[in-house]
Amino acid sequence: MMKEKITCEILNYNDYKTVINMVERIKGYNILDYILIVDNGSTDSSYKILSNMYCNEKTIKVISSNKNGGYGFGNNFGIKYAFNKLNSKYIIVSNPDVLFKEKLIQELKRVIKREDAALVSGTQKINGSIVQQRAWKVPTPFQWAFDELKIGRLLGVGKKFYYPSSYYKKAISQVECVVGAMFMIDAEKFLTVGGYDEDMFLFCEETTIGYKLKKANYKSFLLNYEYYDHLHSATINKSIPSAIKRLRILHTSEKIFDKKYMKISFAESILIKLIFHLSILELKIKSILR
Repeated sequence: MMKEKITCEILNYNDYKTVINMVERIKGYNILDYILIVDNGSTDSSYKILSNMYCNEKTIKVISSNKNGGYGFGNNFGIKYAFNKLNSKYIIVSNPDVLFKEKLIQELKRVIKREDAALVSGTQKINGSIVQQRAWKVPTPFQWAFDELKIGRLLGVGKKFYYPSSYYKKAISQVECVVGAMFMIDAEKFLTVGGYDEDMFLFCEETTIGYKLKKANYKSFLLNYEYYDHLHSATINKSIPSAIKRLRILHTSEKIFDKKYMKISFAESILIKLIFHLSILELKIKSILR
């Protein structure tokens, strides 16, 4: 039987030092057949530095997407390359600012094969603590929008689409959406549903992928006792330091999701737009009061 190859795909944008740190940590993992670095149109010398550093490493590939088409565009570019050029059945899609052990990859592969799943993730930790919302159901447009407002959170809007803590007591849980910093995909299944939505520049990728996989009747799982550490969106915060700008990008992606997949009406879109404006106002007031 031909070996089922695994590639770890890492997206870079103007952050080659973080990428190098990650590659140096994981390049000795025997379970990985390839490490694929995708430079997503960096405006610094990232591509040249990374290409020169790993030019003699047969299992480390450095490619360029030639433009910064966003998170989804860059990852789709890498996933297609890993599937078509490197013949990889399974792909680890990872931010460069995460830490994980080889055992996690072994467990992800075991579960994705056993369950014939499309996507499997470990549980994310930040600063040693499990993130509050490690997975969720695909929300309705209004649930999603209201959850960004403090009043919405106080009213427990998120409880309607977040799983209760008791849901994670078993070794693995079937879920709809997972945190997107590091997970394993079955490349063929992932590409069958179209991969990431490239109309979205950044954010909302996890929910959109969750929706697309669910609609295609593909399964996703979370490993509740296997972990990886995320350095709290270090890469995104470096490239987009303004919290308000990040929120506006989030809203743009949410609007694409609502219109393209949820098929909301014009009246609903106006109401959601109003909620978005309130959440930005809330953030501005919060920054003033600091």
